[in-house]
Amino acid sequence: MTTTAIFGSLVLLMLLRVPIAVALGLSSVIGLLMSGISLEIVTQRMFATNNSFPLLAIPFFILAGEIMSTGGMSRRLVDFAYSLVGHLTGGLGAVAILGSSFFAALSGSNAATVAAIGGVMNQPMEEKGYRPQYTAATIAAAGVTGMIIPPSILLILYGVVTGVSIADLFLAGLFPGILICVSLLLLNRYLSGREAIERTDFQGASEIWRSFKRAFWPLLMPVIILSGIYGGVFTPTEAAIVATLYGLIVGAAYRELTFSSLGKAFSRAVLSSAVVMFIMNAAGVFAWLITINQIPQNISAYLADVAGSQIVYLLFVNVFLLVVGCMMNAAAAIVIFTAILFPAAMSFGIDPVLFGIIVSVNLSIGTVTPPLGVDLFIASAITKVSIERIVAAIWPYILVLILDLLLITYIPPISLLLVQIFG
Repeated sequence: MTTTAIFGSLVLLMLLRVPIAVALGLSSVIGLLMSGISLEIVTQRMFATNNSFPLLAIPFFILAGEIMSTGGMSRRLVDFAYSLVGHLTGGLGAVAILGSSFFAALSGSNAATVAAIGGVMNQPMEEKGYRPQYTAATIAAAGVTGMIIPPSILLILYGVVTGVSIADLFLAGLFPGILICVSLLLLNRYLSGREAIERTDFQGASEIWRSFKRAFWPLLMPVIILSGIYGGVFTPTEAAIVATLYGLIVGAAYRELTFSSLGKAFSRAVLSSAVVMFIMNAAGVFAWLITINQIPQNISAYLADVAGSQIVYLLFVNVFLLVVGCMMNAAAAIVIFTAILFPAAMSFGIDPVLFGIIVSVNLSIGTVTPPLGVDLFIASAITKVSIERIVAAIWPYILVLILDLLLITYIPPISLLLVQIFG
């Protein structure tokens, strides 16, 4: 009865379009009342959820991404990407995708990536003659790399929930992120051939070198962060603070980071961090409640029995999380459903690092899938294109992302090779 009340109230509140954090909190309160547990536990579990040193990485990486965007670094990364691929068929679409991958290595956030690169690329693609819905779909799909390429906020959350090494997760996310970037570039080349866009002449190696020099310091940031983590110089949380300080120094050196723009960057970072942490707090209470009611254990045992094999179980996980990602915020989903799916994955001998990448890729695809794909709404706000038109144009990208997901799921070395070598 309690289980039905918990999940039934959550589904009902989501259908009523109640914000996910509030829906999780209210359904948790209903479950606590039906279980006869004092509501004092709500504040205790919220505090316990926040009382985690690795979680400090999230607000600092969000702030670092905002500073990088405000300080002119996103435009320099786009210019460098343009010198590399701007002359190809669908050149500006390729620039948006490659530029998003570069920026993902700075911000760790899909939303920040779509907002930053979309703000730079929307007008040039429109002036070049790209259809508005194609521009919006490409910008939204390119943002998926922000949740996979390290430092990924989603991978940090998974590491906090499961206790898996965040450094190993960062390492494992590199090749899947590159795979997704390359596949999106190939699809863009094919689709843009039908756009009848005039190609731009190749500017030569001198232009690549010039734009590389302008983008050198932003490009150096992920190298410093990742080498520092794997060299044992600092932890992922300390790396987030280093990234923030690095962004401040580089932005000041470029003389594009004013006190006014810095204040706006801090304001946006505070709001984004508050949203993530509020969701984490409510999801933490919800996850604790279902755990003490033995719901994850029972579901995990049932899934392990029904699936029967690792291959079938991973297929089930992919289908299930693709559906969840369409309807629920990724941060909340990773806290709630990892608790349910992780034990069965371990019983099948699935590598916990690989499982984290699979979960993250699934939920990242959800950010571009209707009805609640957050990247769709951000791209719509930037390009002024309706959600319906973006959805009609983004399906080829979603299909390619699902193909990438299957490759990542069933070819473990894509994720684990670097971990096995350096982890």
